[in-house]
Amino acid sequence: MITLDEYAGLNEQQQRQVKQFIDNMKEQEQRPYESCPFYDRCESQLCPLDPSKGQRIWYTEEGPCINPEYRDELSVINQKKLSKKHAQGYFIFDMLNRDIIIRRGIQGIDPDMPESVDRRGQRAVDSLYRERELSWLSDHPELTKEQREKMKLRASKGIEALNRYREGDLK
Repeated sequence: MITLDEYAGLNEQQQRQVKQFIDNMKEQEQRPYESCPFYDRCESQLCPLDPSKGQRIWYTEEGPCINPEYRDELSVINQKKLSKKHAQGYFIFDMLNRDIIIRRGIQGIDPDMPESVDRRGQRAVDSLYRERELSWLSDHPELTKEQREKMKLRASKGIEALNRYREGDLK
């Protein structure tokens, strides 16, 4: 550790080196996802370890997080489902971190920008994307506990009927 008096006694080049070292340390603290053992081979842009994951976007072509430690996180589960369904468009963390039904044909946000909006500047572009994201979120509400229980009950009845059919009981 260097004291303030020692820092003041350094020449400009040494002070720049110390400042660069400190900046590098701060940057490493802000990127904890690089400590993931799968960092080098994972294609996902939405890492569960990334503190700023709420500001990132994810496309299904990028693939889901491959770290098995995070396979039970809702956002990772939904990434896998969306990849299997070949969903188009992009998804933000808020879209992925929702308990929703993902069916074939589900789409993310269209990344294309109309020229009329693009000409109006960055604020108009940001506003349109945010509007699209809010619209998607309202069109895909989270499942309630009651809905989830009904789905489980319906699935268990289907499994019972299938088992009866396999056993030869056609009732």
